[in-house]
This record gives sequence, C-alpha cells and structure tokens, in this order.
Amino acid sequence: MSHLKYFSIILVVVALTCGNNTDKLLDGKSFMLTTWDVNHPEKLDKDLLIFKNGMMDSEACHQYGFSAAAYKSKIENDKISFSGTISSATEGTIRIDGNSFKNKIEGTMLWKKAGQAEIKYAFKGYLSSD
Repeated sequence: MSHLKYFSIILVVVALTCGNNTDKLLDGKSFMLTTWDVNHPEKLDKDLLIFKNGMMDSEACHQYGFSAAAYKSKIENDKISFSGTISSATEGTIRIDGNSFKNKIEGTMLWKKAGQAEIKYAFKGYLSSD
C-alpha cells in the first residue's frame, strides 16, 4: 500500500510540474505573420508576433496602444495551441488564438472595442529568423 501512495504522489508532482511549464511553450520565438480581416481577405497586412517571458506581443498593434500580455499554451500531438488578450487604453482588446506546428503558425484575432462591431482577423505565418 505504501508503494501505491508513493507512486501516486510522484504522479501528481510530475503532472503539476508539467502543467506549470505549459504557459511558456513558445517563449523565445517570433513569427512573421500575414493578417487579414476575414470580411475583407483581399487586404493583407504584416505583423511580428513575439513570445517572451510568458508574454505575447503584436508589433503591428503598438501604433494603436496595444501592449504585450500574458498567454496560455498547451501542447498536444506536437502542435502548440495558445491564447491571450492584448489591451489598449483607447482601442479595446484583441483576443489572439492560434496554433503552432514546427515552424508555422496560424490562428485568429478578435478585436472588441466599445461602440463598434467586433472585427475578426485571421493570420498565418512562419518562424522568424530574428
């Protein structure tokens, strides 16, 4: 019986340790993105999405007052899924959800601002060499 308790305790500790490390799975990586409003896919924009110290940061959104924010991530079948919300004091919030597999990334961004309809963007990209 004592071996079973010991094994159970080790299993719980390992599970908790692994769970705590999942919030930084993309740290140290930057991705060059092509983004577009899903209602206007003909207009493409460029962005650099940076993951550092448990935060994600969209460089293209800086001009609108958005700044880096914490992100959550998990890995399943070699694919990393992530999500987080960046904020601006004047422009609202942008929820970013995506998946990274090998050196590629794709996902969506949902911009919410008081007084305007939500705008949904999609993005695809690749790991930056910078």
